[in-house]
Amino acid sequence: MTLQDGDIIRMDFVERADGAVVDTTQEEVAKENGIFDEEAEYQPRIILIGAGQVVAGLEEDLLGKDVGYSGTVSIPPEKAYGKHDPEKVESVSLSKFKEERPHVGMRVSLNGKNGTVTRIIGRKANVDLNHPLAGKPIEFEYNIVGQIEDRQEKLKAIITTFARADLECHIEGDLAEINVPWELGYYRDWFTIRRGIADMILNYLNLNEVRYIEKHTGERVKAEMISPPEREESPAEETGSEEANPEA
Repeated sequence: MTLQDGDIIRMDFVERADGAVVDTTQEEVAKENGIFDEEAEYQPRIILIGAGQVVAGLEEDLLGKDVGYSGTVSIPPEKAYGKHDPEKVESVSLSKFKEERPHVGMRVSLNGKNGTVTRIIGRKANVDLNHPLAGKPIEFEYNIVGQIEDRQEKLKAIITTFARADLECHIEGDLAEINVPWELGYYRDWFTIRRGIADMILNYLNLNEVRYIEKHTGERVKAEMISPPEREESPAEETGSEEANPEA
């Protein structure tokens, strides 16, 4: 059966820009191209088609394919990370950088937006708030290695992928119940994240209700939370910590 909107797949890929590998699910490829990250998990990526986890051009190319398909697709900037907008380049005083003196290529946060220092002139630094790959055509070499079809497994996949937490969950009829440790309430974005996850569960699993049940065990819980990605942004975009935090 060919893939369609709402399907959940496991996919290996190599992403290139200007011929250079910028992202991959394969450890050896990452090492060979100097982008290996010891904290990253190198395994097939779980993708919910239609949720905007990958750039629009790749998501479109996945539709109609079969599990086991391998191929390459070239994607223009407007269907990848967008065209480069010169209006998103701002000049910032060096005194605004708190942690360390900025340098070209440094990733920073400016007024809640992530950017890259592209130029330093005198006491000013230019910060480009475009996506680092904006304006570039992107090539994906990918392999659809599997599909998740069981509803319970789909529920688990959505939660672990978008909440980055291993939460107990189950489906009864048209109801999904998710047990949530009370400590997650301390995460600044948890209330927004849980709403986004609930919307995806309702939309893609054809359920009528999602119920979060607060759980108290006395154990401390660690989880890395991210917001459900929006279609116009990269799934990997800026979920990590930044090196500097200038204010404006």
